[in-house]
Amino acid sequence: MSKIKEQPSILIVDDHEIFADGIKHILESSLGLNSSVHFPYAQAGLDYFKNGGRADLVILDLYMPEMNGFEFLEEVMALIPKLKVLVVSMQYSFSNISLCQKLGAVGFVRKDSSLKEMIEAVETVLAGLAYFPEDKGEMPEELIENAMERICKLYKLSRSEIKILGHMLEQKNYKEIAEELHLSPLTVRTHKKNIYRKFGVRNIAGIVGLLKEELEKS
Repeated sequence: MSKIKEQPSILIVDDHEIFADGIKHILESSLGLNSSVHFPYAQAGLDYFKNGGRADLVILDLYMPEMNGFEFLEEVMALIPKLKVLVVSMQYSFSNISLCQKLGAVGFVRKDSSLKEMIEAVETVLAGLAYFPEDKGEMPEELIENAMERICKLYKLSRSEIKILGHMLEQKNYKEIAEELHLSPLTVRTHKKNIYRKFGVRNIAGIVGLLKEELEKS
């Protein structure tokens, strides 16, 4: 006897109730998926995973009160590195798309996209593939590097801190960074604290915010 295929579990993190209901309707009527769970705040979605919850796909808004999508991405990807996250946002720009990629998102689609495009995005990501707009899928790496160089100079980061920051933005942990740079994990941790202090932020998402502001000046 063949096993019944389990429906994918979809988690929606969006503070706009009407949009979340619309996504649920699309998932159910067009894709036959009725297992979606909705959280109106990013922290509630993060707590769900911290308490052992699971999902095959997270559909994430980018700008929400208290904790934004960048902060959610940083924390949830550290918790579940292989989690599929599709960002759905009206804030459609080179910097947002590229920075979401850096933080681990596997897709990005506009909130006002056509029904066909929204369905295509969900199906593509569930299939294990990336979904980013061809016209704005990735900001030239040179622009990101130049912007990062400017803010590192502005906030007076040392050479060692700049090297560590580069690895941090690639979502590498203390051990991985320490091995690549031939340092102790304690030294990496100390540098990381100093980087946050100099930038005046609490996490990578805060640095991403500074980088985003600098990119948008370009």
